[in-house]
Amino acid sequence: MSTPVSPEIVNAAAEAAVAVAQTAQAEESVLGALGVNWKLFIAQLANFAVVLFVMWKWVYTPLLKIIDARTAKIDKGLQDAEAALAAKTGAEKAAEEAIVAARREAQRILEESQKQAEAHRSEAKAKTQAELAALIQQGKDTLAAEKEKMVQSARTEIAELAVDAAKKALGATLTESQKKALLEEATEHLKS
Repeated sequence: MSTPVSPEIVNAAAEAAVAVAQTAQAEESVLGALGVNWKLFIAQLANFAVVLFVMWKWVYTPLLKIIDARTAKIDKGLQDAEAALAAKTGAEKAAEEAIVAARREAQRILEESQKQAEAHRSEAKAKTQAELAALIQQGKDTLAAEKEKMVQSARTEIAELAVDAAKKALGATLTESQKKALLEEATEHLKS
């Protein structure tokens, strides 16, 4: 039991089929007019997709990795160069500070050695003056002792002369005890 199909529907379907065929033919004729074979075009498109996949998988991706590694290496080199420049600048500053500190230390040592030399000179001068004063005092003491000795010797001689003169004046000889007493008396008299 089939249902009858209206002739209008059949005509519409036939017109649609004709339109589709005409469109396909028109497309084939447009592509044909351009010299494109759609079967060949699809095959070339598949080949291009395979080549694109192979290039992406085994050329483009490794090449990107190499480029990224190279970029990272260059960046690291630049960072190292900046760090080296900063270290060089820091080292130069440290060297300048060390030189300034060394100059200050040298100046301080020079001033200290000058002070020590002056103190040593003053000490040597004071020591020399003390030795000189001691020598002068020793000379004075020696002179005083010699003077005292000479005075004592002169007193003794004078006393002996006085005793001899007394002896001659008295005309007698004196005993040793008398001589001694006269000498002591004359010495006492000369001391005062």
